[in-house]
Amino acid sequence: MLGVTSLLITICFFIFPAYAKYGGGTGEPNDPYLIYTAEQLDAIGTEPNDLDKHFKLMADIDLDPNLPGCKVFDKAVIAPDTDMETGEYVGIPFTGVFDGNDHTISHLTIIGDRYLGLFGKLDSGAIISNLGLKAVDVKGIDSGVGNVIIDATGFGTRSGGAVGGLVGFNNGTIITSYSTGTVSGSAVVGGLVGFNDGIITTSYSAVTVSGSGSVGGLVAWNHGTIITSYSTGTVTGFSWVGGLVGHNWDTITNSYSTCTVTGVRNVTGERIGGLVGENNIHRFDVSHTPSHGNITSSFWDMETSGQTTSAGGTGLTTAEMQDINTYLDAGWDFVDEPSNGTSDYWQISPDDYPRLCYHDGNSPVMPEGLGTAEQPYLIRDARDLGTLWFEPLAHYRLEAHVDLSGITWSIAVIPWFDGIFDANGYVISNLNIQGDRYVGLFGQLDSRAEITNLGLEAVDVYGTDYYIGSLVGYNDGRITTSYSTGTVSGDQSNIGGLVGFNKTGSINNSYSTVIVSGYCYVGGLVGDNLSIITNCYSIGLVSGDWFVGGLMGGRIADSVTASFWYTNACNRMYNTGGIEKTTAEMQMADTFLRAGWDFVDETENGTEDIWWILEGQDYPRLWWENE
Repeated sequence: MLGVTSLLITICFFIFPAYAKYGGGTGEPNDPYLIYTAEQLDAIGTEPNDLDKHFKLMADIDLDPNLPGCKVFDKAVIAPDTDMETGEYVGIPFTGVFDGNDHTISHLTIIGDRYLGLFGKLDSGAIISNLGLKAVDVKGIDSGVGNVIIDATGFGTRSGGAVGGLVGFNNGTIITSYSTGTVSGSAVVGGLVGFNDGIITTSYSAVTVSGSGSVGGLVAWNHGTIITSYSTGTVTGFSWVGGLVGHNWDTITNSYSTCTVTGVRNVTGERIGGLVGENNIHRFDVSHTPSHGNITSSFWDMETSGQTTSAGGTGLTTAEMQDINTYLDAGWDFVDEPSNGTSDYWQISPDDYPRLCYHDGNSPVMPEGLGTAEQPYLIRDARDLGTLWFEPLAHYRLEAHVDLSGITWSIAVIPWFDGIFDANGYVISNLNIQGDRYVGLFGQLDSRAEITNLGLEAVDVYGTDYYIGSLVGYNDGRITTSYSTGTVSGDQSNIGGLVGFNKTGSINNSYSTVIVSGYCYVGGLVGDNLSIITNCYSIGLVSGDWFVGGLMGGRIADSVTASFWYTNACNRMYNTGGIEKTTAEMQMADTFLRAGWDFVDETENGTEDIWWILEGQDYPRLWWENE
């Protein structure tokens, strides 16, 4: 019986007619379309009305063109439409969810023009998770692949422009992923990703990479974030060649490379580096001071690379690279040491380099629960909290107060999250982060993320760069009925008591008493805001040099409603959002009732009883807080 099943799975899509609506399901979040065969997989790309639906892979699928009925594709399998004359993308992108369910798609072969890969183009909101891509061979002039790829593995050879072992062009998130094999092309060639404008975390490549300009062992051109990742293998190019990244414009932290690196330094200043070839100016702040890409706590092996210089990072001997203390001193989170965090990303053996635990088969032991809405994972201690990075799309519920005393994180506790976190009225206390960019309990919340009923107390959060907040560094999700106390500080911009940068997310019925300091776009609740803030307040002292506000530091204020800040909170008034009030006014229920806030024992503004107050003695508190 098992042999018959295996045979049916590998026979390709030209032999049997398509099952009605794939292998089952309705395409809804709790009842995804089920994909068992190559035929069903190929059918997704022929149904543009299904490209916003949910799918789940139920078996390994082999797309080897040498199998009966299979072929070499000339365009992407899913969301493939490309104008063959202009090369521009003209079709409907994939915006749904594709759960690989720990299965693999192997021997995908494409020879075409642009937007090549399993997916031609993923737009905002698309999620590809738990998917393995093995022995792929994709060749083209340009490749555009991917928004979010989680638990994905890639093996094979790709050539063309914007080429990566796993993804050609990434505008989303790649987590717990890796590639092995050979990657070649002209410009912008990377072992894992060609062009990265998104997030790469807990990933690696072990690849032979070759190209002309912008060639990297992990990423060719980084305009996004690389965290807790590494590269091994060989990198060869002409200019802007790096063991980890060829051309960096943004963030690299807690990462390393042992790649052999070969290239040519020419008169125009193009660089070859053991870790990074070129580290460019990527923005100017309000005082017109240039800011380079930020590379922190990252290393390369000078002996294996053959390079003693790099545009960023620290060069070490092989012995130093194989010494755990090198990384512990830099704040890396290893198994069996609690002082740098409880996520246990790394482990190391004698005479070896650090390895990512998950890729060695040591998956985190998830807390009690299933991670579903009905049975969320139950968080009871710091160890449980340290597992959220591994399943960032799941549902979680806090079941106890969590004290993080004695732990100092060098990155966000949860670097990227797109799930549901219900704190259930409990408090996380003594959060201490001394990091770089995208710093907070959550580094970045994506569009589906929700954080509710959470208290953060006695936080001490510091970041050397952008997007620093106690709860979230960069928010595209939803934050409700939550608060923070303590201190938040940063050297650059987008520094906020609760959120560093609220881009497309929302913050409702929340407050901050945090003392906040930074350089520009500094706010008591939010550093910089482009979206919705409703029924919130801030009373912490705020200081900075440019665009500083009691509630928010800058930009869009017309989406800020019924929100307040304490008159003497700010040392440099900019205050584009919120209403200024005295201490006495901030301790009067009438101030907030007139703005429509829903309090206990009143029904005119609603019956949810979100807030309560000790009149004349204290500021408003959330319904679940003890007096």
